[in-house]
Amino acid sequence: MTPMILTVPAREEWTLVLRMAASGVGALYDLPVDLMDDLCTAIEESCDLLLHQDYTAETMTLRCEPRSDGLHVILTAQERTSRREECPADADIARMIIQTLVRQVSLDQDEGGVHCVHMTLPSEV
Repeated sequence: MTPMILTVPAREEWTLVLRMAASGVGALYDLPVDLMDDLCTAIEESCDLLLHQDYTAETMTLRCEPRSDGLHVILTAQERTSRREECPADADIARMIIQTLVRQVSLDQDEGGVHCVHMTLPSEV
């Protein structure tokens, strides 16, 4: 099946749009309501992490793709420019929170901080 890809401005007010898109994907794959809620919460936590790094991103892209081992969800901050964040989000804490919501999570980061969150939901999809 074709992946769902959505790009929005990298601003807090667009987090709701990403949550709604993830919810729609969950509905398409008949995710149980509790798993859909977990996915939406994981998206919100991921947005909070990406929006509070030592860079300013222009856009965030959400990609959802079914695979044999589950639904893969990737949230990426794009078109980043360096800046100093007063209180950057802690990647380790964010990873621990997201891990309670999805089966697998990994973070891509560089000198500017975390710029991509990879998540996998159980293969019930």
